[in-house]
Amino acid sequence: MKKLILIILLLKVFSSNAQINYFVTLSGNDNNSGTSETDSWRTISYALSEASPVEAGDTVFVKAGYYTDENIKIEKNGTKTKPIVVQGYKSIPRDNPDFIFDYGDKFDSILMPLLDGLNRSTGIGIDVNGSKNITFNNLQITNYEYGIMDHTETYDLNTTLNNIYITNIGDTLDSYSGKAIEFYSSNNEINNCVVVNASAQGILVEGDYNKIFNCKIYCDDSTSVQAAMDYYIVIYFGSNNTVENCYVERIGDLPHYGHGIGVKGDCENNLIKNCIAVNFRDEAFYVRHRGSRYNTFQNCKAIGVTIDAAGFIVRDGASDNLFNNCWVDSCKRGFMFYDSTEDDDAQYCGRNNIFNNCIVTNTEIGIDFNDYELDSDVDSNIFYNCIFYSGTTLVNVERNNFENKMINCIVSGYQNLKMESNGYSLSFDFNYCDFYNNGFETPSGIGNISDNPMFEDAINSDFHLTSTSPCIDAGTDAGAPVIDYDGNLRPQGNGFDIGAFEYLTPSSIANTVESEYIISPNPTEGRIYIHDSFQNKGYHIYSSTGLLVKKGIIETNELNLSCLNPGIYFLVIGNNINMKKIIKI
Repeated sequence: MKKLILIILLLKVFSSNAQINYFVTLSGNDNNSGTSETDSWRTISYALSEASPVEAGDTVFVKAGYYTDENIKIEKNGTKTKPIVVQGYKSIPRDNPDFIFDYGDKFDSILMPLLDGLNRSTGIGIDVNGSKNITFNNLQITNYEYGIMDHTETYDLNTTLNNIYITNIGDTLDSYSGKAIEFYSSNNEINNCVVVNASAQGILVEGDYNKIFNCKIYCDDSTSVQAAMDYYIVIYFGSNNTVENCYVERIGDLPHYGHGIGVKGDCENNLIKNCIAVNFRDEAFYVRHRGSRYNTFQNCKAIGVTIDAAGFIVRDGASDNLFNNCWVDSCKRGFMFYDSTEDDDAQYCGRNNIFNNCIVTNTEIGIDFNDYELDSDVDSNIFYNCIFYSGTTLVNVERNNFENKMINCIVSGYQNLKMESNGYSLSFDFNYCDFYNNGFETPSGIGNISDNPMFEDAINSDFHLTSTSPCIDAGTDAGAPVIDYDGNLRPQGNGFDIGAFEYLTPSSIANTVESEYIISPNPTEGRIYIHDSFQNKGYHIYSSTGLLVKKGIIETNELNLSCLNPGIYFLVIGNNINMKKIIKI
């Protein structure tokens, strides 16, 4: 056996491009060569230990099965161009089993390797241990105190996780046990991972340039306060990180209110994009502490289910952050500002935060200057081109506030402009805003109107403007975003529109260059197929004169247009004219 391993090592010395495949199976033995299924190793622990022959560029294939004796501590390093890859597979190496796990799905050791620590209060599924350039694909992990972790604060770790399913992590009776994925390092990627019921946190990164993409985090464990997840996805003392296309949900009325997706501590230039957070009583999305600056939340949505749900939170001195195209629905609070003892030297709540093209629907409070916990100021925050539709109180005032502004916004269906307490009064400028169908008089301000905004279909949350809307060209360009909620440039007409959506003129639609996605057949007799994945996206169809003639949701990438007369039409995905196609019928 030693001679065989020596031969392998010598071959690598004479060929710098040599890359070897190794195998781990339940029927293997760590004394084997590991170079085939029939002569496989038994544990991933051995494969990544200092004793094994695995080197940069090699792949360790791990066959599906139930592995109960693994606490993996990595002692190997790959390189940026030749990472070490640990690849789970079902029956044939590289068969890349479909990763379809979601909330409610059970483990399946026949599909992918399952690492079971058998005790939620101890052990680490995979301890990265500061090793660099390691990739893990297609693994299931359960019943450890930690799922996957690294605490080395290495700048260029380059660990990649793809298709990892982790559940039941942490001691449910401990005060802060149970961390599914935790990296204190930089340049890592976490893709297509699912976490269910990690007692403390789902994913935490404390480092720079990490990427978290297409991950889902759930908690439904109500057995104790300690069991209910605290942080779902959090960037902690890290900058230039990206969280994109992620979904987090707190299921049921859990004993811990939960924190959805956000940044905490000294965090700058992070991007939270295209994410959804559901049913968070504490914070669906958040920026916390004075060091949280210059972060961007883009196209994110907070959805409330139970009472007291909160949308986007600015607290403890967080400032200079940007919220673009964000939506809050059915929450008690849309945007909330407060100050706690966590950063007790802040001396202010939050300032210079910008909210562009944001939409708040069906909330009790649109903007909450909440008195929790320290008495400090909230100032100089600006809401541009936002929509507040259907609520009880537009602004709740429980702390000192000044120089906050609302510009080019629409407020409709609110009972009260303000609720004031603790001896504080509202100091808020409203300019170029449309206040319609509210239980209070339109506030004074430059350019304010009180006319029906003429939405397309507000009852069904379509807040695009119709051609007769008084909000068209009625706004100001001073500081307002040059892109609307759909990604269209402002202005489309003679001036900026009020609200989150710029009205598309017939000429703007006709003159836009076609997008690159493909439709067929074209010309068509009434049915087209869209050869790109736009399922569940909205669409609009305009006549050659710019008249909206049909809209709906793309369900199967097949659209029935038999209701349209022969002619030339424009198909627009969403209402973004940059996603336009010309259709001939």
